[in-house]
Amino acid sequence: MRITLNWLRQYVDVEETPEALAERLTMLGLEVEGMERIAGEFEGVVVAQIRTRDPVPGSDKLTVCRVFDGQQERTIICGARNHKPGDKVALILPGHALPPRPGEKEPFVIRERKVFGILSQGMMCSPRELGLSEDGEGLLILPEDAPVGRPLAEYLGRSSGDVVYDLELTPNRPDLAGVIGIARELAAATGRPLRLPEPGDLSPHEQDPPAAEQVDLRVEEPELCPRYVARLIRDVRIGPSPDWLRQILERVGMRSINNVVDVTNFVMLECGQPLHAFDADRLARDDGGRVTLRVRRAAPGESFVTLDGQEHRLQPDMLLIADAEKAVALAGIMGGQNSEVGPETRQILLESAWFQPTNIRRTSKALGLRSESSYRFERGADPGITEWASRRAAQLILQLAGGRLARGLVEFHPSPAPPRRVRLRFQRTNQILGVTIPPAEQQRHLEALQLKTVARDDDSATFEIPTWRHDLKREIDLIEEIERLHGVDRVPATPPRGALGSHPADEEFDLLSRIRRLCCGLGLDEAQGQTLVSEAAARLVCEASSLVKLANPLSSDMDTLRPSLLPGLLDSLRHNVTRKNLDVALFEVGRVFRRENGKIREERRLGLALTGRRHPVFWTGEGRDARFDLSDARGFLDELFEHLGVRGIGFQRRPDLTPLFVESATLQLGRQGLGELGLVSPLVAREYDLRDPVVLAEVNLDFLLSRRGGAHTFRPLPVYPAVRRDVAMVVPESVTHADVLRVVHQARVEHLESVQVFDVFRGGSIPAGSKSLAYAFTYRAPDRTLTDAEVHALHARVVEALRRGLQAVIREG
Repeated sequence: MRITLNWLRQYVDVEETPEALAERLTMLGLEVEGMERIAGEFEGVVVAQIRTRDPVPGSDKLTVCRVFDGQQERTIICGARNHKPGDKVALILPGHALPPRPGEKEPFVIRERKVFGILSQGMMCSPRELGLSEDGEGLLILPEDAPVGRPLAEYLGRSSGDVVYDLELTPNRPDLAGVIGIARELAAATGRPLRLPEPGDLSPHEQDPPAAEQVDLRVEEPELCPRYVARLIRDVRIGPSPDWLRQILERVGMRSINNVVDVTNFVMLECGQPLHAFDADRLARDDGGRVTLRVRRAAPGESFVTLDGQEHRLQPDMLLIADAEKAVALAGIMGGQNSEVGPETRQILLESAWFQPTNIRRTSKALGLRSESSYRFERGADPGITEWASRRAAQLILQLAGGRLARGLVEFHPSPAPPRRVRLRFQRTNQILGVTIPPAEQQRHLEALQLKTVARDDDSATFEIPTWRHDLKREIDLIEEIERLHGVDRVPATPPRGALGSHPADEEFDLLSRIRRLCCGLGLDEAQGQTLVSEAAARLVCEASSLVKLANPLSSDMDTLRPSLLPGLLDSLRHNVTRKNLDVALFEVGRVFRRENGKIREERRLGLALTGRRHPVFWTGEGRDARFDLSDARGFLDELFEHLGVRGIGFQRRPDLTPLFVESATLQLGRQGLGELGLVSPLVAREYDLRDPVVLAEVNLDFLLSRRGGAHTFRPLPVYPAVRRDVAMVVPESVTHADVLRVVHQARVEHLESVQVFDVFRGGSIPAGSKSLAYAFTYRAPDRTLTDAEVHALHARVVEALRRGLQAVIREG
């Protein structure tokens, strides 16, 4: 929200500098995000008096004057001839600027400069230089009573400089969405008086017939609109707003439209209560000639065109303001084109109402339509100011647009809510804050916020909460208010109290940190994705029945809790690739959510995403253009399992295709599914603007951590040499690396240290439906060097196991 310093000063005295005021507002909880100084007219120009005038040596036209600016004497070189000692003139001080000279684009900045060896410390101005007239022959000579040292703008009654503050308001403080609310906070904190505008008595302006005889108000949804006030003003004159109103609105970022609409915006910004003005002549009337207003829900399939020219398809839970024939406004959000106030408007129906915040927020989100009005209503406007705001706006409209006010008003307010009361224990305040604040001071702070004391004893007091502070509901809320006004900076910092100990979450945190360090050590970069994804992205990895959708999503791109980390990792890959970072290896640790048997299941997972080149670019070396493939993801996962001490995990190829993968496998530990990895379908990769093959993997981290092994044991480095034997064999296409490891493991060959595949070949002399696999077998004994005969015997057992278990044909040579 934006406010100006000069506007704030109309309601409370501000003695602080603009910077000190920004600091005080921030300490009160109104964070100042930005501060902008606005230069006024004639900035740096003051009323000054000429004391002496002498010719400049060496010049026929210039004079040197001693000029008093109210604080000091200055030496001024001047070329005009119409001045004399004792004259009052307009003096612009060094460092300030005059409007651009004819033919120039940049302002003319006044600086101290030497003329004929004399330092001139400013400039006396002509009427043309100040933009007051076309007379540029001589200086502007002011009347004798002009006070020396006074800013020229102030003396001439022109606008002075101002400061615009950009405030960040918390959602629980809708009372601060108006300048009066901010002034109320400042008055409470400083003890200065609060000056509220008083609309006064409108009866001298009222004329018969009464408004109740001219307006038929029907509130059909009282739970969504418990209060509605309408006034009728006839014979208004629509035109431009006066300078003071237009200037206030423009400085806080609102466009001036006309005098009536500007008044409704001004009152909204002043007190936080949105209002709306209808052209009453464009509203349908009943048989008796009365304007009909209905507050109703939208009909199924009903559409409505708002003031911005957009047509919206409405839902039955959306609230409308309608006449007897049509909708004329989206309640609390925006009016319609069919009833807007324009140059031809002569009769105004002024609306001031209170709408249920939840309904306004839901409608605004669903339609993607936000306004200054919805901003305030969805946070909870003050129901007690509805009629006051209507009177204030009516008063200003009568002043600026003329007209005749219909007697009385039309109001719907069947059941006013009783005032809320909250009890405060004085000792509890001291316990919570850790400082001693006397009971009288606690009471004074709350009464400064206009909370009324209705009961008081030695230990406690009960306060009646004003309608604009709906955030004050409990004792702790009152304690927070006392702390704010007492001064957060006056509450001393104390070390935390409690006992040191351990918690199960500590070990879990350490394990996750180890996993992150491991992944980073393997060359992966950590990604942090959004917990919310689009339904379309979620359905790539999960059936629709298992998705957890939000009831009130922020947008269509964030309407589902992620069922997997993979959609977010795809987004991260796209973000990098579209910015020319083509070689990407990412991991993410995060929680996912799925619906199972009517309940929402949450679990932690680890995801991997690889695309581009496996190795960084270097000027030489083999395989530098090799791309990531499934074996890389498999290697990362094997290293993770080894690090966690998890054994027996198998990779089972998935025979059926999925929407996401063109080739994939599941991870199994016995019958327990642990995760999956796969090569992304080219169609999906193209949707994410990915040109290279993309490999994704995801594992259930909670399950892994529950099955992790115990402490790692030290194994000394081998002392004796290893012996390697290679085998190339032709096997059916269905044989996997896991099948080879299983057969070798079942052979139980002694001293077999490792088994590694180093080649896969198809085609050529290899029959169709078969492939050639090349493996390296490493043998090593812990206590001696193996002989060739021993290695030959051991390796023969391995080869025989492969022939029997896999129907492998060993390729000789």
